[in-house]
This record gives sequence, C-alpha cells and structure tokens, in this order.
Amino acid sequence: MRFSFDKVLIFIIAGLCILIVFCTLTAFLAGKASFKTYRKADPQNVSEIKTADREIFEFKFGTLRALTAPEKKDFSNGTNLVVTPWLTYSNKDSAFYEELIQKKTALTNIFLVYFATRTQKELFTLGEKKIKAELLDLINEQLVLGKIEALFFDEYIFLD
Repeated sequence: MRFSFDKVLIFIIAGLCILIVFCTLTAFLAGKASFKTYRKADPQNVSEIKTADREIFEFKFGTLRALTAPEKKDFSNGTNLVVTPWLTYSNKDSAFYEELIQKKTALTNIFLVYFATRTQKELFTLGEKKIKAELLDLINEQLVLGKIEALFFDEYIFLD
C-alpha cells in the first residue's frame, strides 16, 4: 500500500470546503447571519439622492468631535467619536435656510449632548438608524419655519 500526500491534501482541502459551506448555511438558516445587516454608505451629497418630483437641498455641519459618556462612572473617560452630519430638506424658502444658519450652534449642541449622554455600548446597541431618527426628532423640535427630512453621516467613527 502506497501512501500519497497528494491524496491526503486533497481530502483535507475538500473537508475544509465542506465544513465552511456547512457552517455558512447553518448560520444563515439559524438567523445568525444576514446580508441585510451590513451598513450601506450614506450619500456624499444631494446629487446622489435621486428625486424626480422635487428638489432637495443640503445643510452641512462639518466634522464634529464628540465624547461619549464613560462606561464606568469612576475615573474613566468616554470614547471619542468623530461624526460628520448633514441634513436634507425640500423647502426652498430662504427664511428656513437662514433659520438653519442662525441655529447651527444650537443644532451642533444637540449632536454633542446626544452623544455625551450615551455610552459607546449604548450607541452600538441603538444602531445607526435609531440614532438618526432620534437626532432628527430633536432637530425638528428646534425648527419653526420648516422640517428636516433626513439626516446622514459622512463619518461615524469611534476612536479608542
């Protein structure tokens, strides 16, 4: 009987491939994995948002650096968060744009306070969609002459 390393390697490779396929299928069937859980990138500007019926305008804040709440209340600091938010609205009224400019500092503080009152773990648990929805509600509460339709993040990075 002749022992061939080539046949042994082929069996090992085939076994590993079968194991990988089996584990992947098991994860998808058990609901532990999904193609829908990956984050799609937000549009970079209004030109990437397709609308045929109305015109959309943007309002950018620039890069904000926020500090999250600390995980432990003792002597630890929170995590640094770099976020670059921008808003879309369809109201072409110049008075609404001026209201946004006048309240830019207050709106920036909404972002900073929101992130400062939550820990990094809480933000991960909430998820980006829920965070955007809550921030959008807080922003629209401050506005009188119009409402913001959507909130996007160019950057949303935790710095450990």
